[in-house]
Amino acid sequence: MGRVQEGAWDRVSAWYEDTFSRDYLSLYPHRNDEEAKRDVQGIIELISPPRTEPLLDLCCGAGRHLVAFRQAGFCHVTGLDLSADLLAEARKRLQRESLDDVQLIRADMREIPEGLRYQTIVSLFTSFGYFEAAHEDERVLQSAHCALLPGGTLLLDTLNRAHVLANLVPIDHTELEGKTIHITRRISRDSLRVEKQTSITQPGSPQTLYHESVRMYEREELEEMLAKIGFASWHIYGDLEGQAFSATSERVVVVASKARS
Repeated sequence: MGRVQEGAWDRVSAWYEDTFSRDYLSLYPHRNDEEAKRDVQGIIELISPPRTEPLLDLCCGAGRHLVAFRQAGFCHVTGLDLSADLLAEARKRLQRESLDDVQLIRADMREIPEGLRYQTIVSLFTSFGYFEAAHEDERVLQSAHCALLPGGTLLLDTLNRAHVLANLVPIDHTELEGKTIHITRRISRDSLRVEKQTSITQPGSPQTLYHESVRMYEREELEEMLAKIGFASWHIYGDLEGQAFSATSERVVVVASKARS
């Protein structure tokens, strides 16, 4: 039960169009509101984003961080995501908290709508590296750079390739809310991507399969992209609390600034 079909590994292109459904939310019950509040507090202490200026959560998902930012006193908060299902969940979450002034946009992260400008853009929980070609990931950074106000800041939180290669857990098996969840992970043949297959089975329903494939970047590759795009300066950290980055860091947290003029 739950065996991953080998052919499904081949579906790299546009996997994100199918994976981020309501089922996706059930896979990460530990990604809760308290964690989001801790993340936002870490971001506040790390980069001191101005609360009165517009902030964009790029790939906002179900809106955990939108709520946390708004409750932390940020006045102009926007969430952008491609998944209609996750945006619907975000809207419900915001309504439960009486936060109807948060704007939600359905769009591709490579194409932040023209005319929208933000002082701060955050991309959290590995929302980078989704595309088959590296130049498409670069377009995400280019889009963010264009959408920043002069002097604005991009914070990008993604995987540390060295840590993933050294600590990959190939198989997980979980029983959750009547569902059997079987997860298989592997590194691609070129060692550039971490790939994950998730099968979900429950009595009376057909098996559901989801595929994820995320390109992992070295610090130097990210810095080359930032320089090419035109960011004025940047710092690399090992987590949202501002710890120094090293090969053993679980995360790569990029804080990049746009020129003031």
